Amino acid sequence: MDRVLVLNSDYTPLNVTTLIKGFNMVIKGKAEILKYGNTPIITGTNKYMRPVIIRLTKYINFRVRVLKVNRQRIFKRDDFMCMYCGSGKNLTIDHIIPKSRGGNNTWKNLITCCRSCNLRKDNRTPEESGMKLIKKPIEPTIFSNEINPDIYEIWKEFKEFN
Repeated sequence: MDRVLVLNSDYTPLNVTTLIKGFNMVIKGKAEILKYGNTPIITGTNKYMRPVIIRLTKYINFRVRVLKVNRQRIFKRDDFMCMYCGSGKNLTIDHIIPKSRGGNNTWKNLITCCRSCNLRKDNRTPEESGMKLIKKPIEPTIFSNEINPDIYEIWKEFKEFN
């Protein structure tokens, strides 16, 4: 496990960081370890417990960070397949509500689409073009397997806060 879940002092998830950054926060007294990994960190002179979940000692005010929408994350979320026909070839991005009709570049309006379905849908909504979505687009969080596949089972209990 080379990733560490960072919780605010009130146990709300803040982010996922590297083992080195998480370990440094613990050593500097900025965080405490809530859950340990199985293998210790061995240095030249000492042996330390490997952090898996840490909690900051002081509360940090923060805005809920929304994962930015980008092409690769959309493809990953949609399993690299067209959300209309299921094809995995000639993939592009489609706006469910076309931009010309006020559709934005948001998680819930963008989907993976093959070129032929995109041409068939044209400048219409799926209902107008008689096309159905295989699955409804979701807005992922840091706990979404689609975006962060290395989520550990022991982090699952903190999913409810996010």
